[in-house]
Amino acid sequence: YQSIVDQMTWGHRRLQDTFGTCGIPKIGWQIDPFGHSREQASIFAQIGFDGLFLQRLDYDDQNKRRAEKRMELIWQGSDDLGSAADMFTHAMEMGYGPPSGLNWELAGNSFNQGNDDPIIDDPESEDYNVDKTVDWFINYAKQYANNYATNNILFPMGTDFYYQSAEPYFKNMDKLIKYVNERKAKGSNINAFYSTPTCYMHGIHLSNYTFTTKKDDFFPYATAPHSFFTGYFTSRPA
Repeated sequence: YQSIVDQMTWGHRRLQDTFGTCGIPKIGWQIDPFGHSREQASIFAQIGFDGLFLQRLDYDDQNKRRAEKRMELIWQGSDDLGSAADMFTHAMEMGYGPPSGLNWELAGNSFNQGNDDPIIDDPESEDYNVDKTVDWFINYAKQYANNYATNNILFPMGTDFYYQSAEPYFKNMDKLIKYVNERKAKGSNINAFYSTPTCYMHGIHLSNYTFTTKKDDFFPYATAPHSFFTGYFTSRPA
């Protein structure tokens, strides 16, 4: 773990020199490692992080957590350090990219295809689709909320190599947020807004929910039976 400590030390010093203490990160963002070690959570807690956001969980573990609304937890990183090594941990159920249908990247890439239909809000247009899009979003949000224990959910809007052209993407997100929130006047309880992991954690804190805990690793990582992402580091030559 020496390299992690060295890199974090250099990075934090550089950020503090450039932006002051308010520029020091408080969130761990580990969306694509193939598993996660308990010691990593302990290190992040000792660095001063308030929370960790990750995505790749073993499929069996994820399925069980989804069913029990335990996709968020308190990861206890060290028996010796006790609560000083505790880390709020959020696991993204949908992956770390946008929901299907809301990917407005012009071209996309081999991992995440973009070019979804834009939101057309001109009522005179035959392609007008605001009501259809808002209905779909609200239904999806309600279904997605079943994976989590509080009334806060996070949609990551963006992914690998994004954005090639941010303007149309954010233009569509502006429209989505506007029209989703207009539904509240008709009784909807969905409130959509731009946020950050830190702001999301503030909402979680205000919920005053008591999360379950975890003491071991998120290893090994598998995506299906007999599909384990382990063993690719070895000291033996091929």
